[in-house]
Amino acid sequence: MMPEPYKIGIFPVLIRPIMPTCGERSRTIGLIRLITSLVVAGFFIFSLFFVFPAQANASASLYVQPVGGTFTLGGTFDVSVYVNTGGQAVNAVEANLKFSPDKLQVVSPTTGKSLVQVWVAQPTYSNEEGTIKFQGTVPTPGINTDAGLISTVTFRVRNVGTATVRILDSSSVLLNDGKGTDILGQTTDGIYNLVLPPPAGPVVTSRTHPDQGKWYPENSAVIEWAAPADAQGYSYILSEDIAAEPDNISEGFRTRVNYSDLSDGVYYFHIKALRHGVWGGITTYIFNIDKTPPAAFDIKFSPSAKTSNKRPIIDFITTDRTSGIDHYELKVIPLDPPLAYTEQGQPFFFEATSPYSKEFADGRYEVIVRAYDAAGNYYQAQSRLTVTRPLFEFIISDGLRIGGGYVVAWPWLIILALILLAVTAYLGWIAWHWHRVIEEQLTHGPLKHPEVAVKLQELKEKQKEYGSPRSSSGEAGGGKSLMVLSIAIAFLLLFGSFGQNVLAQEKTSDGLSIEPPVVTLFPGSASNDEIVYIGGRASAPQAKVLIYLQNLDTGSTINYIATTDKEGAWFYSLPGFLDAGNYIAWTQLQVGESISPPSSRIDLKVARTAVQFGNARLSFEDLYFILFLVFALMFVALLSWATYHSYHGRRKHGKLDKAIKEAEESIRRGFAVIRKDIEEELSVIHKAKLSKELSAEERLREEKLLNDLEDVSRHVGRELWELEHSDE
Repeated sequence: MMPEPYKIGIFPVLIRPIMPTCGERSRTIGLIRLITSLVVAGFFIFSLFFVFPAQANASASLYVQPVGGTFTLGGTFDVSVYVNTGGQAVNAVEANLKFSPDKLQVVSPTTGKSLVQVWVAQPTYSNEEGTIKFQGTVPTPGINTDAGLISTVTFRVRNVGTATVRILDSSSVLLNDGKGTDILGQTTDGIYNLVLPPPAGPVVTSRTHPDQGKWYPENSAVIEWAAPADAQGYSYILSEDIAAEPDNISEGFRTRVNYSDLSDGVYYFHIKALRHGVWGGITTYIFNIDKTPPAAFDIKFSPSAKTSNKRPIIDFITTDRTSGIDHYELKVIPLDPPLAYTEQGQPFFFEATSPYSKEFADGRYEVIVRAYDAAGNYYQAQSRLTVTRPLFEFIISDGLRIGGGYVVAWPWLIILALILLAVTAYLGWIAWHWHRVIEEQLTHGPLKHPEVAVKLQELKEKQKEYGSPRSSSGEAGGGKSLMVLSIAIAFLLLFGSFGQNVLAQEKTSDGLSIEPPVVTLFPGSASNDEIVYIGGRASAPQAKVLIYLQNLDTGSTINYIATTDKEGAWFYSLPGFLDAGNYIAWTQLQVGESISPPSSRIDLKVARTAVQFGNARLSFEDLYFILFLVFALMFVALLSWATYHSYHGRRKHGKLDKAIKEAEESIRRGFAVIRKDIEEELSVIHKAKLSKELSAEERLREEKLLNDLEDVSRHVGRELWELEHSDE
């Protein structure tokens, strides 16, 4: 019986020939087979887990051919767009290209030869924006290729320099999986060197526009060319068409021509020479003119121009119609000390991109942005940025910070809280005491009201004297029970307002003239709590700029000295505040011992926006904040107090009016009863007078009754009396 084979790993069958009874030769052969089996199995596992997934997950790529090259001005060349599907079947391709429109011009995007069988949209291009778009599909089962031609584009070279043809990220290659999976993973762009063709005619140069690949702001051009010894004349033409050709009519023998008042654009100077009666080849010289600055723009701050955010975002963007925007330069000028004093010696401007952000300290800043085009023209925009602290800020270690600069320590904050609590408690006690008085009046009844009590007392006296059953029963029973007497309290809150009135060429020893400095930075307005700045450019580097500032109100003049940098730029922030008033400023440039004439006069009005206490200044903004805080606290407390009591006062006032009217009505009716009693007694006396002469006592009684009748009639009133008689 053969013994069981060794079962090593998962390959028992592969090692079955290796038996314990085998000889040495058999053992060696079995060992070799074992090693071979393990290698084959390992390769199988490696392929299963690494090779096959790599193929399954291979991504597609888009690329252009050729990826580089040198091409001459005026000529054309082709750029083909290819797709590598990465070993997978794809059924849709979208290729979006971006090229340099100032250097290249699309002649046509040819579609005659392409892997695309159905164009979703016809290929489109824009020579103004420098874009090309291809979008097409391949029906199922799709296409699997490593060099599938999508299309070929023919470009014409319209300017010298370096041009690029880029495949944008918006491009896509869709897998034929029923889901439209985008498998584009890599793109390859093309970079091309564009040069002038070798001169076929005279060699041309220009002292005003020496570099044919640059833009210049000068709109006057001087073109010169070398004259061959045997030249019989020249024919030339200045055109904006690169393909233009001069005619066969000689312009003479001169070797220089001037052009002036040229508009912005690209110009081509074509020239050829007549030699031995034959016109030679054409030389083309190109020069670019852009004298117009970029379009005007505004500086935008996010979240706002006045913010408590320490890192605001500064946005600035514009366009240039001719040469395009080259770069932006930015300068941030602090307007509050001591930060304003550190600005001396700082870079005049620095290059920046939008959006720009940095951390700012609290204070006011003048933000200046210059947008430069490729010709060096710039447009300058400036705006004011104010960084403030939040209204309230709790600092665990210090206390409560108010308005950004005033910190109330925790002990003082507790004291203020206790004071506020005491004041609130006192007001609450007053309200409680007032309500207690009301409750007592409700307990004693409405007849305790002063006005009602006086009338009631007088009524009782008259009733004692002229009392009758009628007065004690009918009228007393007819009166309604009176409501509770309440007192209405009125409050008047006076708020004051306050305002402010905010107002604010000499020859050198070598015979050369010095131009005065040009001022390009100066505040349009200023206040007496801001640091005033001035800056600009001068014609000499490392020279002195003399700055003069005169107060027109006092006549006093102060001067400062700034130094230009290696490019002639200069900047100066005044070392202190200016008093409110009207000023004029001018500058002069000093080179060695020579001084330039004064620059143009600049007017400045400094408005009063700060209260000064010796050397200390308190801005009106801070003063307003303090007053606002005080009045706000008073307003909130008093408004709450007044609102509560006004509401209850109005409600109880209605009850009070009703109760008083009822009480007065009852008193009038009581006096009406007394009046009738007096009139009845007078009637008896009058009847007695008809039959006999009255005694002295009766005459006194009659006189008293008449006086009492007059007093009682004042309380009763005519309307009530007439109403009672009408009832009878």
